[in-house]
Amino acid sequence: MTGAVPAALVASLLTAVAGYTGYAVPGDPPVVLMVPHAALEAMACNHPCAVMGYAEPDGTIALDDRLRIGTDPADTSILVHELTHFLQRAAAGGAPAADCDAWVEREREAYDVQYHWLRDTAPTMREFSIRLVRLGPHPVIPPCRPGQPMP
Repeated sequence: MTGAVPAALVASLLTAVAGYTGYAVPGDPPVVLMVPHAALEAMACNHPCAVMGYAEPDGTIALDDRLRIGTDPADTSILVHELTHFLQRAAAGGAPAADCDAWVEREREAYDVQYHWLRDTAPTMREFSIRLVRLGPHPVIPPCRPGQPMP
């Protein structure tokens, strides 16, 4: 799928993320676009990497166009993760994480919300386990040591 993710899906997932985090949902939702993997790598890493989603500073969320957002729960959970970053940044008045520790904490929270959403939407623990296996060895938080700049 290439192009924009349906606004109704984004709105319902934003509501779910707000319920997990307590963050307010801003009046303007993010634009969520499906883009080729190479374009996503250029945005997030500037080199080949395993990135599947990226929340840009302007609030746009880019997702790998191979994901089946809205039909595959494991894939959709990546959007949930990125929407968590969108709400984190909105709650901080648009400011990025102040330092490495704050960045790592934002990543941890986003993974926590992602996994809670997956569990809450899975009809059984077996299905939840299958969804986790589909995601692979997560969380993959790039190395960031306290006192160092963010990755």
